[in-house]
Amino acid sequence: MRDIPLPHINLQKGWPSRRLIPREHVQAAAEATLTDPDRGIDALLYGPNKGDPALRERCAEWLSGLYGLSVVPERICITAGASANLASIMQAFSDPVYTRRVWMAEPTYFLACTIFEDAGFQGRMEGVPEDDEGLDVEWLRSHIESVDAETKANTETEASPQAYKTIPTYRKLYRHIIYCVPTFSNPRGRSYTIKRREELVRLARQVDALLITDDCYDFLLWDVQDPGPSSEIREPQSRSINEQRKLHPPPRLTDIDRILPGGDEVWGNAVSNASFSKVIGPGMRCGWAEATPQFIIRLNQTGSILSGGAPAQFASTVIEHVLRTGRLEDHLVNTLIPTYRTRAARLRRAVQQTLGPMGVTIDSDNGTDGIIGGFFLYITLPVEFNVDNLAELALDKYNLRVLAGARMAVKGSKHLSSIVSQGIRLSWSWEEEEQIVQGIARLAKAMNDPELVKN
Repeated sequence: MRDIPLPHINLQKGWPSRRLIPREHVQAAAEATLTDPDRGIDALLYGPNKGDPALRERCAEWLSGLYGLSVVPERICITAGASANLASIMQAFSDPVYTRRVWMAEPTYFLACTIFEDAGFQGRMEGVPEDDEGLDVEWLRSHIESVDAETKANTETEASPQAYKTIPTYRKLYRHIIYCVPTFSNPRGRSYTIKRREELVRLARQVDALLITDDCYDFLLWDVQDPGPSSEIREPQSRSINEQRKLHPPPRLTDIDRILPGGDEVWGNAVSNASFSKVIGPGMRCGWAEATPQFIIRLNQTGSILSGGAPAQFASTVIEHVLRTGRLEDHLVNTLIPTYRTRAARLRRAVQQTLGPMGVTIDSDNGTDGIIGGFFLYITLPVEFNVDNLAELALDKYNLRVLAGARMAVKGSKHLSSIVSQGIRLSWSWEEEEQIVQGIARLAKAMNDPELVKN
């Protein structure tokens, strides 16, 4: 009798589950938009460069409530999502000669590396280690100073162009790019402390760096309710919108750059890059950016936007309706957050009970300000395990997919740490609770499998 193949379990995929997509809300919003003669026509025409004014206003209101800070529409533009906008930011504010390095938190969101390569930085991306507070600022400072000194020495002895891009078109270029996910990070699930955020902004100002933060998980947050293996999993209870808003994510780096005295009030040194992909659906291909008003204007003068107008014009008008009617906040508070909170607790418990006795440790959930959130739990395995071999065996033999080891390294990184080489990212966003627990059980079997080639 042939064995029945195991159903596939995917603990790598950082997508919302199919059942969590608010299709009915989007459908109602699309119908309402298209049946309004003026709004419907506007939705199907070219949009203003900075995006739909109504959505920019709604975003400002929503973000003000989320962060407990004043956000104004002049600091916001609508984008085609965080990935596409990362490319746009690099087009507008970096130069393959003038900009010396791209510095990325490591372990990193690995798909960002290709975007930076497309911008001309192949071989000039550096992985930056993290400590318990966030990016290691002193490590970063030391290495930036070393690169700056080396570049200065080379330019004094070689007749080479200082930049390919020239003013007045490119009115502001940055000498360094620093990329990170400071809140509920991908892949580690950690959040930077306020102190470290301020230190990063001060450093960026000193070395002419642009901090690009991927702020796509900030709104998926809940209070710490499952502190250890002895506690009972508490089933989530629905919160009102006002109760949920008492839980504010930490201020973004662009907030700190705006508030902290002594910064560049024209261009700034930080831009928040965010998306509706995690709360409505990645197929909308719509997000937003926030920075100084002048930065936002320049960002929307890249060639593709001057030619085609605002990206995601139709999607943005639909999303504006979902925001305006309160359906987005309701979906967040009463569907997404309770679901993810329960799944996260189940995943954490399964790891502690099943993998903990095998020496596996949980790296995520430093619980900054008593909150956790996002999509991911990051674990580290004992040094005898080759996590890349383990991931391959888990997929081939146990039909379990996880993201492991070298795939989370910055391309060309010279400083690979055990956090990267022994790490596995686990997602709770795609699979249901039962599949999550089964997945961890399969991972344990793969770790004990005699076919596994260890270090």
